[in-house]
Amino acid sequence: MNEMTMEEEKNIIAQAKTDYQAFDYLYEKYMPAIFRYVMYRVYNQETAEDIVSTVFYKAMKNISLFKWRKIPFSAWLYRIAFNEICNHAKKEKKKYKISNNYQINSQSSHFDTYHDNQKSFKFVHKYLKQLPIKDQDIITLRYFERKPFSEIAEITGKNESTLRVNLHRALKRLQEIIPEEVYNEALKQISM
Repeated sequence: MNEMTMEEEKNIIAQAKTDYQAFDYLYEKYMPAIFRYVMYRVYNQETAEDIVSTVFYKAMKNISLFKWRKIPFSAWLYRIAFNEICNHAKKEKKKYKISNNYQINSQSSHFDTYHDNQKSFKFVHKYLKQLPIKDQDIITLRYFERKPFSEIAEITGKNESTLRVNLHRALKRLQEIIPEEVYNEALKQISM
């Protein structure tokens, strides 16, 4: 799919507010990135597909509420995904206390995109999931989704300076629990 200008995207979003078929383009453009983010967070294909489905259903249903600001449309979708992941985590915590049994099932074409990009994530996932959810979110958004702090602020509802401090603390906590060789390998993969 070729890149569109901000003005073209604004027109498509305006059209999608009254014509749900116009939403198809937005779905096709953003679904792979949202799926990848959700997959990084839940590490379970079936759960990720359910969450992504809910994200785009809510986006389509509430697109009339979207207002242009200094952030891209994708940040709005990430915010919905972020909230759905939090909702899922709360349900899982209630259901199982803490679930460490996420399995990867690689039968989906969406998963292939995730799988190709997950090499560095695989190194740290086991340790990352030991951190509080807020730490997992900021590390995932910043280093694996490569989001700027301005977008992360929009997604999480926190200001940029707070996020920078939170990220620094989260990385320190991660560094304390991760073996040095895994940490160094992850840093190499992230910087590629």
